[in-house]
Amino acid sequence: MHYQLNTTNYHNFATFAVNKLPPRSYFIPYPDRAAADAVTPKQKRYSSPKVQCLNGRWDFKFYPRPAELPTQLDTDAVAFDQIDVPSCWQFRGYDRPFYVNIRYQFPYKPPVIPTTGKAGRVFSWLGCDTGVRLQWKDPGEEYNFVGVYRRFLNIDNAHKRQIISFLGVASCMDLYVNGAFVGYSEGAHNTAEFDLTGKLHNGQNELVVVVHRWCNGTYLEDQDMFRNNGIFRDVLLRTEEPSDLWDMDAKTEKTADGYTLTLTAQTLGDTDVTFTLQGHGLTRTSTAHAEHGTAQAVFTALDVTEWNAEAPTLYDIYFETATGCVKEKIGFRTVEIKGDVFLLNGRKLKLKGVNHHDTDAANGYTMSPDDIERDLLVCKQFNIDTVRTSHYPPDPLLLELADELGIYLVDENDLETHGTFAMQIPPTYNSISNDPKWESHYLDRIQRLYQRDKIHGNTSVIMWSLGNEAGGYHNTDAMYDYLKLHSALPVHYESAIHCKRQAYDVGSEMYPSVKMVHDVGEKCRKQARLNDRPYFMCEYAHAMGVGPGNTEAYWQEIYSYDSLMGGCVWEMVDHAVLHKDGSYTYGGDHGEWEHDRNFCVDGLFYPDRSPSTGAQLIRFIYRPIRVRHIDGEQFEVFNTTAFSVGRYQLTFRWNDGSETVLTPQTAPLTKETVTVPLGKAVDGLQAVTVTATDLTDSRVVSEEQLVLAQEVSAAPAVTALPAEATVENGRLVCRCGGKVAVTGAEESTLLYRAPTDNDVDAMFHNLMAPYTHQTEEVVFSGKTANGWKIITKLRNKCGSYTVTDTYQGTERGVLVTSMLHRVSGGREVPRFGKCFRLDAAFDAVHYLGRCGESYCDMKDQFPIRAVDCTVADMVEPNLRPQESGNRTDCTVAAVSDGKTRVVFEAVGHPFELGIKPYTDRELLAMKHREDETRTGTYVTVQAFQQGIGTGACGPGVMPEYRYKLDSDYTLQFLVRIEDEPAR
Repeated sequence: MHYQLNTTNYHNFATFAVNKLPPRSYFIPYPDRAAADAVTPKQKRYSSPKVQCLNGRWDFKFYPRPAELPTQLDTDAVAFDQIDVPSCWQFRGYDRPFYVNIRYQFPYKPPVIPTTGKAGRVFSWLGCDTGVRLQWKDPGEEYNFVGVYRRFLNIDNAHKRQIISFLGVASCMDLYVNGAFVGYSEGAHNTAEFDLTGKLHNGQNELVVVVHRWCNGTYLEDQDMFRNNGIFRDVLLRTEEPSDLWDMDAKTEKTADGYTLTLTAQTLGDTDVTFTLQGHGLTRTSTAHAEHGTAQAVFTALDVTEWNAEAPTLYDIYFETATGCVKEKIGFRTVEIKGDVFLLNGRKLKLKGVNHHDTDAANGYTMSPDDIERDLLVCKQFNIDTVRTSHYPPDPLLLELADELGIYLVDENDLETHGTFAMQIPPTYNSISNDPKWESHYLDRIQRLYQRDKIHGNTSVIMWSLGNEAGGYHNTDAMYDYLKLHSALPVHYESAIHCKRQAYDVGSEMYPSVKMVHDVGEKCRKQARLNDRPYFMCEYAHAMGVGPGNTEAYWQEIYSYDSLMGGCVWEMVDHAVLHKDGSYTYGGDHGEWEHDRNFCVDGLFYPDRSPSTGAQLIRFIYRPIRVRHIDGEQFEVFNTTAFSVGRYQLTFRWNDGSETVLTPQTAPLTKETVTVPLGKAVDGLQAVTVTATDLTDSRVVSEEQLVLAQEVSAAPAVTALPAEATVENGRLVCRCGGKVAVTGAEESTLLYRAPTDNDVDAMFHNLMAPYTHQTEEVVFSGKTANGWKIITKLRNKCGSYTVTDTYQGTERGVLVTSMLHRVSGGREVPRFGKCFRLDAAFDAVHYLGRCGESYCDMKDQFPIRAVDCTVADMVEPNLRPQESGNRTDCTVAAVSDGKTRVVFEAVGHPFELGIKPYTDRELLAMKHREDETRTGTYVTVQAFQQGIGTGACGPGVMPEYRYKLDSDYTLQFLVRIEDEPAR
């Protein structure tokens, strides 16, 4: 079939929609109520006889050179491949995955984009791959690629009204049917609908969609994610009768005598509409005749149970006509701001949130219903009650499931112009957002967000968000005004901080320091509009690599001030590309001419949704019940929820085996004192683990340990060094049966660590690099009365140091005493530890200490307990290998080959423990999981290791978690070799 293709829509600034239907609520009609009742939200769009899902195999032709796409397209002459819809073509072998954060993939000349020629030279001054410097890059063979999709439709009811709905297409689409142009759309994450009535005929019909890599709208979609293309969400064909619904709305309002519910239907013709509210013993029904296409019912004085995320009570609403039924669920709740306090149902709310992208390592933007449900269930499992839909409207199913499961949503517009900051001098966020020429483009996007999701503005959606990192303010003001005309919900937009507007209904900021948050609570920030309204950290605690460190400090502030609403961790899931061999790649691994490396690997969860330590940390920090020891048998219980009383049973288990169970009746966001009998110390440790169980579903929601006392034995009396322990080349060597069991590693003293992602600051400086240039020189080695004394000179780019080691015999093993002294230069080091090498056969690990990865600014998520594991379990599977697996508060550690155990025992103070299957020096060169080749077993016993912080995007390590060399540090511990006990 022949088509005259449009060649201008995608780059004609005046055109962002052609023949696209007005926005409306997302809903799926069924023939009758029984059919509508029979399906779950996940099944709804796939089971209706009134809606045909067009997912599946489509013909596909990729044009890597857009000039090769003929303007006169004869589809019969095209050698089509096939591709699955929905999908992203970069994840199906066309073009390549391409990750970039704040830059565009083409020259910044808004609204101009490349058409059929090369992208051309690109200027920028900021990027992870290049650092901070003025630069021009030639992308080479980069074009505005085009994908042509084709599908055949068999229709037997062409006389009826036919509406096609595309739930997501990037970047834009021209739609054709049976040789004729139908319409154009841009706005990748907004629904695009077209009327095909009269354009289809009974029998086989040909549907063609032309998708360009970039369009004018791409300037508004510069989000931090892999830049993908294609028909990435479901495609639906709706068959509509004259008496069917076109649109629907529901609005709730709380009055003195209960709630009022107003249901409105827009119909395709004048017809009767029956409105029903039903649930929890309540039924209200009203029938109205649609006049001029609108019918309405108002139900007043409703005695209903209010919805909140802790108890998500929903009611059914039905919109019925002679030919169809639409069933939705709705909650009754209020959202208001009083002064500087954000209230839901009149209660103060602390939002325990995360930012959620649509991301799948095998499918890019495409997520199945099961994927979407899984992500929200993971949120509930990890005490996350709020999702910001960064940075675009999600699949509408996510909103339905959030209503049902109980998740607060910050529903965000598909808008980000971050490249305006990185690709022009002087940098500013405001270039496009303050340009009135773009106002209609902005309004189109916010209208489509609101109209699609408006029903959920009664339930899970508690704030609208104008977008992300696009500055202001002319066009953002216009969007704000539109929302305030249609909705009573508060409006969020963090990037207002970059223009004179500063804030809309809530103050918002990304990655503030704890001090900045404190000053908001104290109302002394210089940005006045952060002080006089609720304050929301839309992004904080950047979860890249190991971390985020020091997160608890934010929540101490949040709980101290009513105006502080909480925040959303950046972000939920690592973005990566999964390969057939099970490996993952990130930015720069695919030949991208510009990229931001592994800055996309910044989630609490790995791509397969398995939790990192960061996820366990956030689950702990977001716990609904907190317990603090006051004195004696007195404990403080803090209910951090907004609505739950008596819901959580607390079990106090002491390490001596004693146990107390109670169910506190603490009011929301208040504290009370309870009495709990104390347990006895065991092996110097007096500690209680408090487990909170949700009585509504018997789920354990948190576990926290309170350590009342931890005593560590002093050094035993010194005796002669046993013959099995010698010093060779300045290193301790311990033998067993004549064979070397353990020896000091080649780098026996570690003052550095392989940099975590958070050891690279916002200006791309590797803060650990000066320390990794470490050299060691033994300047003295000699015997003493009871052993050996070794003096080693260490140098790095920060300073010069001496380490004095003594090895002495005792009845419990070799006593190692190591003293670090600064000679000159830097007054702090990130780490001080002694490293030992064992053969790889020593793989079984036993230790007593924090039972998971822990550092001094992120350790309370894991109790102190005995752990048995392998060496591989002692490091974390970060997609980019880095320092990981540290364990704090350790008193003993042992590594065994099944016959012999090498034991490290604390003296005087607990130590920090690191066990790796490779050296820290080898770790420095690793880029991916596959690089982690085992070369032995390396045990590092440390006096300290500095905290983690969130320096990759946010504050670095706080002073209280850094180690100054104002005086000498001494590390002392015992090493012994013993036979493995028989089992």
